[in-house]
Amino acid sequence: MRQGRAERNAEINNDTGKSSTRTVLLLVIVFILLAAAGAVAYMYKSTKDSISLDFTDNDFSVEYGSRHAAADYVADADGDVTPSKKILDTDSLGEKEVVYTVSKPILGGLLKPHGEYTLRYTVVDTQKPLVLWSGDGVILQKGGKFNISDVIGYGDNADRELDVKYTGKVNMNKVGKYPLRVSVTDDSGNTAEWALTVEVADEIPSYEDDSEGTKFADFVKENKGDGRSFGIDVSSWQDDIDFEAVKKAGCEFVIIRVGFSTGDDEIATLDNTYKENIKKAQEAGLKVGAYMYSYDNSEEMVRKTAEWTIKQLDGVKLDLPVAFDWEDFGQFQTYNMNFSDLNRMYDVFSEELSKAGYDCILYSSKNYLEDIWEDADKRPVWLAHYTDDTDYEGPYMIWQASNTGRIDGIKGPVDMDIMYEN
Repeated sequence: MRQGRAERNAEINNDTGKSSTRTVLLLVIVFILLAAAGAVAYMYKSTKDSISLDFTDNDFSVEYGSRHAAADYVADADGDVTPSKKILDTDSLGEKEVVYTVSKPILGGLLKPHGEYTLRYTVVDTQKPLVLWSGDGVILQKGGKFNISDVIGYGDNADRELDVKYTGKVNMNKVGKYPLRVSVTDDSGNTAEWALTVEVADEIPSYEDDSEGTKFADFVKENKGDGRSFGIDVSSWQDDIDFEAVKKAGCEFVIIRVGFSTGDDEIATLDNTYKENIKKAQEAGLKVGAYMYSYDNSEEMVRKTAEWTIKQLDGVKLDLPVAFDWEDFGQFQTYNMNFSDLNRMYDVFSEELSKAGYDCILYSSKNYLEDIWEDADKRPVWLAHYTDDTDYEGPYMIWQASNTGRIDGIKGPVDMDIMYEN
């Protein structure tokens, strides 16, 4: 049966109505989406425009090797602040910058409007080189060759090579005393100057220690107090040791040299009494620690030394930390290091030892703790200061107070130490 024209027209009108409705709905959806996008865009822009950061300072100078937290230079900020570096880079001289990203998340963190701000600063070196050994009073044998760097010691916080000059003359072929004036200058123009007198003699005098030294029992009596224990540190210099006699004499702990590094690519050298010393000391019931004497001058070398030390320790349980002992300051200039390099070497040694389960401690004399070792108050310290009453103001775990000790079980002098409880 044919469909009537009226019916066909009705169907056409119905389809047209549905199409119009869909079009309207689509337009409504598009409008809503556009409105939402506009609202989000407005929210994003207004949020980003509200982001701000003010620095405490900009285009300023900091000293080479100093430590400054990047966050400390933020005076005020509207948003979450993330600097590109947590600590300002002061490992080289010149202009530097740190970029700070400030963000304010919206829509539950789906979008993060942000802005970037740049802090500019300059790393400078205003510290003059440090005289580690003045050379004054040095005696040289007649007929030799004079080299100023052989009789003095010096170093710098930033530079590894320094310009050394002196006025005056030393006649190595004539006995006498020769006054000199020495200057050491770094790349930034900072200069240290001092006077010294070099003596030329037919023979270099020899010195023998004929003192009776200090008896261990007297040392304990003079320094006794709550939270203190008393011990010694030893190496092959003490030859054969009777640790049973040492323990009976009142010694409570001993720190034993493992060996010493050579300062080159060769393997370190084992102290020829180490294995026997640590075995007998533990059998005698003494608390035991160890130390490694270093001649290293690079992170690569000291890492090898640390790995070698761990191998020699061979998992032995120690009661005290392993000490890092670097002390050739009289010839520091020959190591091609600055003081920051030296500090980093301790950090590397300590990091490697900790991987093997050993704690580390820094051995140093008072002057170098004060003048060279950074953050000494934040590191465990074994202080070397031969005096009745140290005036070192930093914290220390162990105090090596004498190198002229006398104790049963050891022939000749020995270092004597006081350990303090935390």
